[in-house]
Formats: sequence, structure tokens, C-alpha cells
Amino acid sequence: MALVMAERILPFAILRGAGWLAMAAVLAVSLRRIGLREWYLIAFAASLALAVWLFHPTPASVIAKALDQGAFLMAFILLMGLLYEAAASSPSIAACGRALTRQPPGRRYSALFVGTGFMAVLFNIGVVSFLVPLIQKGIAAATPGDPLNTVRERRQLTALLRGFGWSVIWSPTAMAPLALMEVMGGVDRHRWIVIGAGIFALMGVIGAVEDRIRFRHYRPSGKRPVEPIPRAAALRFAAAGAALLALSVGLARLTGDTMVFGLMLACPVMVLGWLWVQARGPGGVATGTRLRGILIDTLPDSAPVAVTLAAAGFIGRAAAAMVPADQLAAALGLSTMPDFLLLSAIPVVIATLSLLALSPIVMAVFFGSLFGSLPEMPADPTLIALSVSCGWAVSVTFSPFATPILLISPIGNLPATRLSWGWNLLFTLLAAAALVPVFALLTGGY
Repeated sequence: MALVMAERILPFAILRGAGWLAMAAVLAVSLRRIGLREWYLIAFAASLALAVWLFHPTPASVIAKALDQGAFLMAFILLMGLLYEAAASSPSIAACGRALTRQPPGRRYSALFVGTGFMAVLFNIGVVSFLVPLIQKGIAAATPGDPLNTVRERRQLTALLRGFGWSVIWSPTAMAPLALMEVMGGVDRHRWIVIGAGIFALMGVIGAVEDRIRFRHYRPSGKRPVEPIPRAAALRFAAAGAALLALSVGLARLTGDTMVFGLMLACPVMVLGWLWVQARGPGGVATGTRLRGILIDTLPDSAPVAVTLAAAGFIGRAAAAMVPADQLAAALGLSTMPDFLLLSAIPVVIATLSLLALSPIVMAVFFGSLFGSLPEMPADPTLIALSVSCGWAVSVTFSPFATPILLISPIGNLPATRLSWGWNLLFTLLAAAALVPVFALLTGGY
């Protein structure tokens, strides 16, 4: 983490190579933790590196850029892991999480969809691991042995999965913008966030209507205790999010880099400040003790996701370099295709390719690198980036190999195909279809 951030700020070439070696070291000490998916991606990356070396005219440059991308993404997810650990021990956030999972049926879907999206700003992918046990414990405690508990679990997990999936198109800390802004130029991040927030709201409405119609014959048995929204805890959570955002913007401007890099710099500051505040609360643990525990005991649990993202970044960047972008664009007629059709097709293509067990971030980096290498963009760069992130969102509820699906599956003891195709196929199709008029409106193609 330190080497990657230092390399972006200090003009010392040795830091670049040191960052690569550090990434290899993280991989080496994580071998006992990683699973089949990570080995598959590592083998894919190694094969692709060999192909680049044998067939690309400038292999050293391509591999170096791919290693940069991999190291950057690994550092990012580890920094997010630090932030997650600090957030996970916050009493205010725990109170907000419990309240979200114990709302009455009429507003539970919307509360979880919106709440998950906002909590993902601080938790990122960790929001899934945080909320799923709360949902299951809340259901078991409120209605033990009720045969309708499986229906309750499905509705709540579905709302959580959709809320997280579509948060990537607007959240300032989402990985989709991180991957895309590193490989594409001309992207207006603030405009992207505003439009993404509007699409997020639209998907929330579509999901809520689909949920209500699908379960229209369900009638709750008895009354469940409703936990009111803890206003003080919600305000503290909002203050923490605002502080992270302000730090990110300030550090980005100070360094003259992107907001994504500003976020990376802000994470250590935010973590230290948060742990210091928690240490002064009831039963608080000294900041140094907590920090050592996080770095030594719990941060290594992020290794599989860190390796996945590093391999995905490498694969996406190297694969795009092997594809003749100009010839592909001409063959597909991208320059003559109506903008809204191109933008609507990208999410469908990304979601379909995600069935090859390649994570959405591989597709994001690949398509971002591909479009970024074109001499002229076939559409507005900001809308292309938005469309790619929409493809990521669609993949979250469509692909059994999506990271949130793979996280929920063992925690909830549910097959990945049931979480994706069984529970979310109709919503996924509706969401993809809804993007067509949205992009037509944004491009004037209606």
C-alpha cells in the first residue's frame, strides 16, 4: 500500500519495481488462503503475459503497465480492507445495520437497497459480509421456526445484493470508477456520480415493484418488532462519510491526482482517526493495539479479493493491448452506431462475458483500456465509463461468479446459481432493458 501510493507522488523509478515485488510478496504469503477462482485468474494472467511477450511488438511496456494496474488495484482493496475493519467496530454503524434489517415489510426492501448502497461507500464489498449475518440473525430472533423465514431471507438478501450492485455506478469509493479512470481519459467523475445516482434510484424503484408483485400473495404472520432508525447513529455515520469524501477531494487537489487516488491517501488518515475516536468510547481499545491487530490478524483475510483484483487488473490491461482496437471498432461499426445503442449494448456484453468466470473488474479494465486506446471515442467518454459500470452492476445479479454472490453463498449456505439466476434473473433483464431509454434520453437518441 505504501509503495504504490509513494510511487504516484515521488519521482523515483525504483518505487515502481518495488511495488511490483511487494505485490508478488503478497501473493506468495497468500497462497494458503486463495481458492480455485484465484488460481484460475493467476494462470490466465501468466498465460496472457507469455502471449504478450511472444507476440506483442512492445511486450515490456505492456507488461509493465499491466503490473502497474494490478498493484494499484491490490493496494486499493487492501486500503478498503483497513477502512472496513475500522467501520466494522463502530457502534453507530452496527446500530444502523440492525435498524436496516428490522424495518417493517412495507419499507424493508427500499431501506435495505438504499442503506446498502450508502453503507458501501465506507464498507465497499465488506458491506455484504457485514449485513448478511445481521439479516439472518434478525429473522431467526424475530420469528423462530416460521416456515416463511425462507421468503423473508430471500427478499432481504435480494435487496442487499441489488443495492450493492447498483451502488458501483455512483459511489465515490466504488471499484468500477477506480479501474476505469486509470485507463480512460476525458471522464467527468462528478457528472458520472450525479447521473449514476439517478439510475440507482430508478433501479431501486424497479426492484421494489418487482419484489412487491412477485410476493403479492405473501401475508406476514403476526407482528415483528420494528427497530426505529437511530438518528444519532445515522448522523454519525453520515459525518464519517462526509469526512472521508472531504479528505479524498482535498488530498486529490493537493496532489493534483484523481479523486480515486485521493481516496487511497485518505484511507489511512480516516482509519487512524476513527480508531482514535473509538478508543475513547466505552470499552475502547488503544489505537496502537487495534491497528496492530488489524494489520497482523484481520487484514490478511482480504488476500483472496486482493489477489483477484490484482490478477483482474493485469488481465484486463494486457488483454486490451493484444486486441487491435482500431480494427475491432471499424469491424463493429462503432463510429456509425447510434450512441444510445452502443451504450445500451455494453452492459449486456459485459454481463454475458462474466459467465466465463471472469470477474466484472476484468471486463471493466478490458473495455476501459480498449476504448481508452481508440484515437477517437465513439461516444461521450463519461457515458462510456458509466455504461461500463452499469455492466458491472448488471453482472453482480446475473453472474454466479460475481464477488458478492460468492461472498453470500457460503455465509447464507445458498447456491450461487440460486442467488443469481434463481432470484434475480427477472430483475436483471428488467434493469438491462431500462438502460435503453435511459441512454437514449442522455444522448438525445429518442
